[in-house]
Formats: sequence, structure tokens, C-alpha cells
Amino acid sequence: MSFGGDFCRWLAVIALAVGDALGAAAPIRREAVRTLPPEDPARREWRLAEVARRRLGPAVIVHRGATAFAPENTLHACAYAMDYGADGVETDLRRAADGTLVLFHDETVERLLMGFGRVRDYDLPGLLALEPVRWRGRPQGGAVATFADLLHLVRERAMLLHLDLKEPGLEAEVAGQLADADVWAHVVSINEAHAATLRQDPRFEPLRYKAPGLQADRLDVDPAAVRAALAADGDMILVDDPRVATHVLARPAHAPERFTIEYRLVLPLPDVQAGAATTGVPAMVRRLQGAYGPLRGDAFLPLLAGGMGDPNQVESAPPTAAMIRRAWAAMECGRQTVDTRAIRRALERIVARPTFAEDPSLHALDALIAARALGQLGATGSADNLIEAWLRYDGRSGPDTPPADLWRRWRERMTILPALGEMPCRTARRFLWRYVVLPPEVAARFGPLEYADATRSLLAQVLMWDEIAELVRSPIPAVRGTAILECLDHPTEDRRRALQAGAPWALQLPSARP
Repeated sequence: MSFGGDFCRWLAVIALAVGDALGAAAPIRREAVRTLPPEDPARREWRLAEVARRRLGPAVIVHRGATAFAPENTLHACAYAMDYGADGVETDLRRAADGTLVLFHDETVERLLMGFGRVRDYDLPGLLALEPVRWRGRPQGGAVATFADLLHLVRERAMLLHLDLKEPGLEAEVAGQLADADVWAHVVSINEAHAATLRQDPRFEPLRYKAPGLQADRLDVDPAAVRAALAADGDMILVDDPRVATHVLARPAHAPERFTIEYRLVLPLPDVQAGAATTGVPAMVRRLQGAYGPLRGDAFLPLLAGGMGDPNQVESAPPTAAMIRRAWAAMECGRQTVDTRAIRRALERIVARPTFAEDPSLHALDALIAARALGQLGATGSADNLIEAWLRYDGRSGPDTPPADLWRRWRERMTILPALGEMPCRTARRFLWRYVVLPPEVAARFGPLEYADATRSLLAQVLMWDEIAELVRSPIPAVRGTAILECLDHPTEDRRRALQAGAPWALQLPSARP
């Protein structure tokens, strides 16, 4: 990646010089470029011809970018999708607090980033300041990209675009940025939610998907399913990983290209901290960091226990500052590897009694962060506690169950299976194995299917090569596909042997970790 244009280079030099003059109190920060530089006419002609060729199909669109290679919705994930033979990407759009359009799927940040609250509560520098959540050393999130960042890459790589607007009020700016970048021809699909006007724009020329759902059950890692989808009527397919589709289409396995990012460097006003928020959860977290940042060890215990109430009942009051303090303290215990018996017991108590919240973005926040912290600590003795919490939601719901209620229930356990993957022990292994062999109609009784997370976590346990091969041959596509990619991308001798026995064709695919 590099600065784009002489202007940015000179601005960087000037900013560095001024920064030296003002001292550390005025940190230089990146600011999104909202307009792209002029395009060379010959380059534009090539780009539009390449887009027209891709539109002839069959086009391979990658869901949130190639997430085996880089965190979802990042520029690197989008670039890797193209490097491995795709034609374009599906991406999600939201608005940050400063008005910047950013690529982010979830309403809240905590699944991917070490923070709490809604994306719209953070400005762009605040989002960029959040560290990624890591699972077994792998970053789950990355540097948050702006829509302008993406459009620069779209032009540079002649990418097709499937847009998913995750909230209302974005259509006018999305349309304007597409026009300013001259990339309306690249847009092949727009989700219906929050985009009625955008979908009716005469500049939008949609293509049809051949077979929906390839990415949902990891059928994109099944060559037979991919061939069947490509043979269906329509223009394109949607996958989570491009490698099997491009292998079936006999495209080059890996053709990397450099890409650039256009941005500028600015100096914030000396009395304004980059990313500072004055209200909401981010502001509360900043105050906690200022007040309690030096805490170590068992000094976190009063914060973890504060406001827990009656130990025999789940807290039913609306979320309070005490709940945010518990979540922050749990996050810090995991980040700092604060591992004492008292800390583990306190985290287990939080997992057992999630805080009820009318606001879905905060429901069970303290419990899910505490579960993740126990995983980061490798607290094998807490595996039973996490399993009990996971089973607390038995999935029983009817067609009239409010979506917000389903979301609350799912949030209670969204970090539990990944946490079990960081606890190498017989208890976790046995539970995960029992889950991944359940038929889908049985597993659905326990809520939304979590085969992918369970399979990744099971493969983090100690398994024999023939057990790994059993996962690679699983009749459940989500288990089989996840196991194949995990073995391919994180190889060991036993995993290579399992692939040779259960899916030898996969050894022809390029690995994400060569």
C-alpha cells in the first residue's frame, strides 16, 4: 500500500513537520478521502472493458471478501478475493459517527474488535483505534475500511460489487460516491433492505444469482455443488471462499497484484483526542480506561462483581454503568492474561448470569465478553460452565418469536464455542464432537446452527488423524467444508494425511498460509 499522488506525499511531509513542531500532543491521523483522483483515460477504457467481460459471467462474488486470507470487509480481504480468481465482492455498509461510510457487517463492534457499542457510536479514528479480537492468534477484525477506500480498489481491480446497506439513510451518499468514482457499471446486486431507491436507479444494471446459499452451508467448498450451481440459469454465484469455484472454472490459482490506498494525513485540533466520543458506550469505556487502566491482577475483582445483584437470579434491570464496567474489566482480564482462581470464578459468575437489556446491542454484553476472556485465559476448568451457558438457550421458538428476542438469546452464547476452542481439554472436546455430528434438524433445536465455529474449535483440540479425516468426510456440508479449509490453511502432518484420505482433490488448492 502507498500514498496516492504527489499531493498526499507533500501533505504527509508537511504534517510530519508540523507534528514535530507541536509535539506528541497533536497526533497525526488518517482521514478518509471522499473523492478519488482523476483517472487516466486509457486506464478507464481498460477498466470498463474488463467489467463488461466479467458481467458476461459466470461471475464469482465473494461474501465479505476472502476471509480465509484477511478479516472480513477489509480491503485486504477484497483484494485477496481478486488475487484468487474472483470477479467481485459482496460488502456491508454502515455510517460512523462522523458521517463516514464504512465497511462493517454487524451493528456492534465486539465480535471483531476489542470494544463495545454500535458502529455508529464511533467516528472513523475511533474505529481504527480498536484492536482486533484474536482467536488462537488469528485476528478476527482488521483496519476498518471506508467506502471511498473500497471504490479506489474497485476501480484499480475492475471489481464487481454487491452492496448490502445495513441501515437506512445511506442511499443518497452511496449513489453519489458511485457516480463520483464512475463505478455504477461495477454494481451487480443490491440487497433490498434500506435500498429501495438505489435499486430503482436507472444506472443500476443487476445480474442474477444462479444458486443462492452456496456460502451459507459451506457448499462453496463442495466441487459437485459448485459445478451444479454454475450450470444453473443466471449470471453469478456467491461464495465465502473463491478457491473451489475458480478451480472448477480453471482460472489461475493465485495471481497477486499490488494495490494502493488513497488517503491524507491530518492534524486534529490540540484539545481534541482522536476517536473521542462524548456520549454512549465508547465514552464510558474511555472513562474506564482513564480511571482504571493501571489495574492489575485481582484488583479487577470489585469491577467484575459490581452490580451483580441476587446471585440466584439473572439481572433483570436495564443495563447500567455497572454492566459496562463488568464487560470492560472482563475484556482487560483477557487482554492482559490476568489469570487467578478468583478472576476465573468471577468471570464464570458473569457468564452464568447475563445482564438483560432492552437494547439488543447491549444484551448479555458482560456475559459474552467474560466467556471470551475465559477462552483467552485457556481456563479448561471453566469448560463445563461455558457449556451450561450455551445450553441455556434451547432454541425453542415459534414463528411469532420477536427477532429481538432471538438476537438476545444468540448474543448470550456468540463467543462460547470459539472460547471452547481455546480450552484444550476432554470436556470441551467431547461436547464439540457431539455437536458437529448432530443432524441439522436436531442441532436446530439448540438454536441457530453453529457448525463452522464448532468445527474450528474442535480442530483446535487434540485429535488423531483419522478423527480429522472423519470431519473432512462429514455428511454435513458446513462441517466438511470448514474442516477442509482449516486443514488446508493451517496444515500439520496429520491434517495433510486426513485430506489425502478424505478429500484429496483439496490438496490441489492454494493454501492461505503457504
